[in-house]
Amino acid sequence: MGGFTAGQLRHGTFRGAVLQKPRAPRLSAAVRSVKAQQVLNVLQYPSCDPPGTREGGSQGRKVGPTTRDAILCSKLKGHQAAVTAALITSDTAGRKEIITGSLDKTMKLWRLQGCSDDREESATSCSTSAVEEVVTLTPSGAPIFSLAVDGAAPSGVSPDERQQVFCGNASKSISVWEPPSGQMQDKVILNGHTGWVRALAAEGRWLFSAGCNIMRQWDLTRAVPRHVRDVKLVKGDILGIATRRGFVYTCGADGSIRSWAIDKKGNLEECRAREKAHGDRVTALLAHNGFLYSVSYDGSIKMWDAESMELVMEERNAHNGGRINCATVGPDGNLYTGGDDKLVRRWRLGSLNPAPSNALFCHNYSVRALAAGSTETLISASQLVGAQVGSPSRQLHAQAPRVAAPPFGGRS
Repeated sequence: MGGFTAGQLRHGTFRGAVLQKPRAPRLSAAVRSVKAQQVLNVLQYPSCDPPGTREGGSQGRKVGPTTRDAILCSKLKGHQAAVTAALITSDTAGRKEIITGSLDKTMKLWRLQGCSDDREESATSCSTSAVEEVVTLTPSGAPIFSLAVDGAAPSGVSPDERQQVFCGNASKSISVWEPPSGQMQDKVILNGHTGWVRALAAEGRWLFSAGCNIMRQWDLTRAVPRHVRDVKLVKGDILGIATRRGFVYTCGADGSIRSWAIDKKGNLEECRAREKAHGDRVTALLAHNGFLYSVSYDGSIKMWDAESMELVMEERNAHNGGRINCATVGPDGNLYTGGDDKLVRRWRLGSLNPAPSNALFCHNYSVRALAAGSTETLISASQLVGAQVGSPSRQLHAQAPRVAAPPFGGRS
């Protein structure tokens, strides 16, 4: 079900302090049987100004956006198995382009148009905005585990600009696609991995990929990306890769977090590492404004100094003791996490305090993938193990009680 919910409060440990966090109750809605299709939720923050918008030009007074509720914009059902990765390649007013990859061996490009910026109109028509499944592809390599977009083409660029999308799969290789083409670039396959390509990330001219305990580096300035070097870890499969200017970070199944500096020639110099950053596998790692944010099966969120790799703060039992599977930085400048408690929760960057109206109940099963656009869009996907979902039309109107979203913060 879409929308923010508020419920009973409970106490949680936060670096020795006691915090109160809302427990999100399930909202009643009619259910109906459907085929075992993956449900992808698209949420929107209508009429929110991009971070840093100023009144009266660049020298004018900085204006915060109008606080709005998150609106369940669309529920996309098209995959026959869990969505493992998602990207928002365009997040402009009235036009959203989303790419999803799934264990059903397909990759899809979706286009959403017509989400209204008017609050009253959004409440009744946003969920029925025009949703077009532009193309469905079946890359060679069986199930898809990871997606990345060329670092030179960030989210929010003009839809007319060409982007390369990289798809990591179970055949230990990476397929390449230039949307909205109806076929993959069959002659461009990046292989040589030792296992499933579970993680991908781009930083400038470099693409980083991971299979088992080896990270591979690729030069994207070539027509066919060229393999540059490998970094082999002593132990632990790499499950996530994060980048920021001049650095690349990995997180692993052994609970570790590692970092490398990238020089002008692309050489990697190993920097600091945390062998036991978490007590269980680290499922996602994000770099933002000089900090790293990690989430884990141990149920905790941790914030690290990106230079020293020192722990700054943590939030234990962030999802009521359940596993945390994914994370992203939203367009509102908050950290979003998805867990086995079926909830998408949001946290203040820099403090890890639960944001007001913390939890979004959008799924009936464990939340496995999250992605954010540059302006106003957040998408989430869950593991589907049953055959019942709430009626989308009822879900849209079952968002009460509504709580206003906080003003947007900046994004790097």
